Order: sequence, then structure tokens, then C-alpha cells
Amino acid sequence: MNIKDNQFSRRDFLKHSAISLAGLSLGAGKLQRAMGDDTKLPTFARSSVIAVKNTGIMKSGKPSPHTVTKMMDEGMFALTGKKTTADAWRTLFTPDDIVGIKVNPLGGPKLTTRPEVVESIIQGLRAAGVKDNNIIIWDRFSYHLIATYYPLNKGDTGVRCYGTEPTAGFDKNVYYESLDDDFNLREGDGARSLFSNIVTQHVTAIINVPVMKDHGIAGVTLCLKNLAFGAVNNTQRFHPSPYFCDPASAEICLHPAIKNKVRLHIVDALQACFNGGPASMKNWTMWNEERLFFGTDPVAIDRIGLEIIDKKRRENNCPSIIQKARHIATGEKLGLGIYERDNIDFVEISCL
Repeated sequence: MNIKDNQFSRRDFLKHSAISLAGLSLGAGKLQRAMGDDTKLPTFARSSVIAVKNTGIMKSGKPSPHTVTKMMDEGMFALTGKKTTADAWRTLFTPDDIVGIKVNPLGGPKLTTRPEVVESIIQGLRAAGVKDNNIIIWDRFSYHLIATYYPLNKGDTGVRCYGTEPTAGFDKNVYYESLDDDFNLREGDGARSLFSNIVTQHVTAIINVPVMKDHGIAGVTLCLKNLAFGAVNNTQRFHPSPYFCDPASAEICLHPAIKNKVRLHIVDALQACFNGGPASMKNWTMWNEERLFFGTDPVAIDRIGLEIIDKKRRENNCPSIIQKARHIATGEKLGLGIYERDNIDFVEISCL
């Protein structure tokens, strides 16, 4: 792929993606691009999504850390085929890694990546030999982290925690460039969205930990959107019609700055939101899904999550969002993963 001086533009996608994406390990089935509708590109392997459920974990309104850790172990065992916590996490991480845990605190204390989930991830990384100070909990804005009980730590000891703004800043040399946006909403960087220094300079590996929730513009915000729009600036321009965060959500995740570092996606669906997201505070729009979802294919996880949220919406007389969340299907077209439901193995595990 033509990437010069870490610049990755919309032109690069159109010009080079059909050739270079054929080798991606997280495949996307048949890809049909500008070469013509009848062109058959490689068919990739199936994807697996693991869901671990503990009925009653949210009964008191707050999960038991011990139970969350047990769910985390079960999910990682199923995902990796290993039988111990250390072996499972060592399949994806080494003691030399600096691991960024990308959380989603936008929804406030009621609808955030729960600290109990993050703590169980940290325990797994420790078991794999990753040092505490080589673990960074991060998101775009530090004040969102503070508001959801993630104390900031920029020091030389302990697990670090900070945002891109105002702490880490953005990398002016690494950006996503696109004209598929609302020109009037462009910020100081114009048609470019700069990547966080956390992504480009601070970490060697990323764990993406979104929350299961709907999104009034993009349909849902799960793996793809949480990672993409939390990793770059100048994102408001992608929201209005006719874009609705597509194709930017998928294309940003395809950028080597992200794609080459993401190792794991874990969706926090202990509590979920079916309407009013991404920052709903209305209790009636939330429900206890009581599950954690695991996988290495963000498209497949998002497809499963989309179906679950859409089903809950229909049960509550809300309109379907399947068509609105088109960025997920775009992810398959770009080779980020599998969208076709028949090619996704959904493994459901009950953790008592």
C-alpha cells in the first residue's frame, strides 16, 4: 500500500486497497470494488465471536470484580484455546509490549467501560508478564476518564491513565485524510484527522474495550467507531448527512497506525443501551445484557452487537437501525473483517 511519510488518504484507499487488502488475516469474504461487480476477490476464513454471560451479575447495579474476572478468563480461554490465564494472554501479548486499553467513557458513569472490566484485563496482562507502567488506559479526553472513575496517572509507576487531550496530543505526521465529510465542519486540520500520539508513539499494542450502545447518527458505536473516533481529531465533519460516520469509521481503523497494533476487542455489555446513545442517561433505555464479547474481528463483533441492539429496539417499539449502521458493512468491504452473518461463528458461554 502506498503510504508515504505516514500519510494515508482517501485516494490511497481507492487506488490500492483491492490489491493490498487481499492478504489481510481478518478477512472479509468476497470483496467487490471499483474493478466491477463481477470481480471475485479472495474469500477469507470465518470469524468467531465469543460471548460470556453471567446471569444476575448486574442485579445489585454493580458487578462483582471476582465474577468479572471469571468471565474474562472464560472468554479468553474460548478465544485462544488455552487453559490458563497466563497462557491465554501470552498468545496475544509479550512482556515487552506497551499495551493501550482504549475505553469508552463518553456515556458517563452509567454507560462507561466499567473499571471492573478494565481491572480484569490488567490482571490478564500482568499474567502475561506486562509491567504495570507499560499499561495505559486511554481515550481522547482526560475529563471523560476522570468523570467515570479512572484516576489520571502520567507517572513512572503503576498503570498509566490519560487522554490525548490535553495530555498526549496529536501526531501531525500521521493522519487520515478524507473529502467524504462536511466541509463546513472541518476544524484546524482541514481534511485531515490527526492520530493521537498515544496510538502512534506511546503503545505497541491496543485492546479495544467499547460499550454496547446505540448511536443516534451511526446506528451503533461498538468496536469500529469507538476505536476510530477516539483515536483521531477533527471528527465532527463525518457525522452529518449523507455520511453518518461512514466510511470514516472503517477507513480510520484500516490505517496502519491502528490496524498494525490492535490485538483484541472486548465489548463491555454488562449493561447496554438501545436508544438515546452514545451518551444516554435514561434508565429506561438501558438493560442488563450481562455479557462480555471477545474477538479479533471488529466487523464480526459489531455485526453481532448490531443485531442484539436492534432486537432490543424493536421490542421497545423503536425503529430499526440496521440500515443506518452501514459503516460495519464498509468494514467488510475494506477487508477489516466479516459482516455476512452466515460466516460468523457466534459462541455463547454461560459462566456461573
